[in-house]
Amino acid sequence: METTQQRKLHNFSLADFQKSYSNMVSITLGNLLKDSTRHGVERLKNYTMSEIEHIVNDGSLEEKRILSRTFFARDGFYKKIIMHYAYLYKYVGLLIPNTTFGSSLSDSSVKKRYKQGIDYVENMNLAKLFGEMSVQALVNGAYFGVVGEANTKEFHLIELPSKYCASRYKDLNGKDIIEFDLTYFNSISEDERKSVLKSFPKCFAKAYKEFEKGGKSWFFVPSNISVYFSFLDGRPAFLDIIPATIYYDMAIANELDREAEEIKKIIVQKIPHLTSTGELLFEPPEAEEIHKGTSGMMKHNKNVSVLTTYADVDVVSSNTKSEATTNTIEKMASNVYYKTGVSD
Repeated sequence: METTQQRKLHNFSLADFQKSYSNMVSITLGNLLKDSTRHGVERLKNYTMSEIEHIVNDGSLEEKRILSRTFFARDGFYKKIIMHYAYLYKYVGLLIPNTTFGSSLSDSSVKKRYKQGIDYVENMNLAKLFGEMSVQALVNGAYFGVVGEANTKEFHLIELPSKYCASRYKDLNGKDIIEFDLTYFNSISEDERKSVLKSFPKCFAKAYKEFEKGGKSWFFVPSNISVYFSFLDGRPAFLDIIPATIYYDMAIANELDREAEEIKKIIVQKIPHLTSTGELLFEPPEAEEIHKGTSGMMKHNKNVSVLTTYADVDVVSSNTKSEATTNTIEKMASNVYYKTGVSD
């Protein structure tokens, strides 16, 4: 004759068991996979490795500059190296008085002008100005700027967006000439365009009016007011180290994942059977409630997961930190510095 326990088990279908088991697994997997996003992949979601290598080796100038700006915006090796080189010098100003024939440095008028010159140079804040210019030159491969309208009180320098600039020619004195694409002003709203044009030297507003009438969009900026620095024909100087920095970041991410797994613990709840008949002591819905209760108690501990099962379970971990892993990471870091000529 069937016992009450046996009748209950016969009325409990396989589908009911699968549903209960599925719920157990989904709750457990939710805990196990909660923080499993790989940092390296997430940081590189805008580019694949093949895309980066293609841009570095064969990409257009604009693609190279966009890639460089993208990686500079992320705190890492690339930004660290560029900032190191950009601020390697102190950028200290030196003002040398040059008196006219018959005048002396002791003259009051010369002293006054010299004092005005010192104030003018100090107001330029050369360390900040040249540091920022160097950063842009290293990130974009070139710095494009134009000196604003003359002012006896302060130096006014306008940075031109590299996307709208080029430099292919030199003047008679051998100075590089900046070519500026006037369509830049069309990217500015009409309400703000007039005020922006006023901040530029007057020759820009004049050239833009001619462009609106059907003239050429590219404007040759007078060399006496232009400021231009470039590296490697306008290409970002350290672009080829980006792949090496990616491999380093991925190695660090892998090591972080490995360390996180090493401190994770899994609580295994084995639902026992009746020793005499082999029947389940707890039915699947009951086991599911046991699992939910234990998971609820542990939900605030991110390093603990819960596994509830009727089977014997053995967990084997191979995530052990080795000296070889540490040496690999150190070699990758040294390789990045080696490519840029910076001591680590």
